Amino acid sequence: METKMTKKNILYFACSWFSTQEKEFMEKGQQALKQNPTVDWENTFCPLEHQYHNIDVSQHPEALADPAWQMGTFRNDLFGIDRADFVCGLFLPQKPDSGMAFEYGYAYATHTPIVSVIPDDDQSEINLMLLPSVTRYLHLSELATFDFNQIEFDLFSATAF
Repeated sequence: METKMTKKNILYFACSWFSTQEKEFMEKGQQALKQNPTVDWENTFCPLEHQYHNIDVSQHPEALADPAWQMGTFRNDLFGIDRADFVCGLFLPQKPDSGMAFEYGYAYATHTPIVSVIPDDDQSEINLMLLPSVTRYLHLSELATFDFNQIEFDLFSATAF
């Protein structure tokens, strides 16, 4: 009997975490990805867990003014994208995050596929530069069962702004 091995993909988990809504969406996305058999969650790069010198800016906001912390965190994040199989972004179209936009742009420029996850009921317009850069848009309810090993580009029907 032949057994099929399922590749577990390493992700770069891009997500805004500045508001209650963003944190709740992030937690739902993390739970879904932990259930996904095609995701290597243990080795997935979560930027919040890799802040320079383990300085948590939610506890030490003064670090945001430190050039060494800025550069170290920025470089660690780029390293996380470079070693990932995919960038998986938890994206709230009505609240675009400029940091995530940069991460998407960097991933696109380095040919790293991007999966952008939006809320199930969201019909918001999406920025023109982000809309076509994404390899595949998913709704949150699809995330736990989406096969990252069978990804193909898919046009997403949304209005650009």
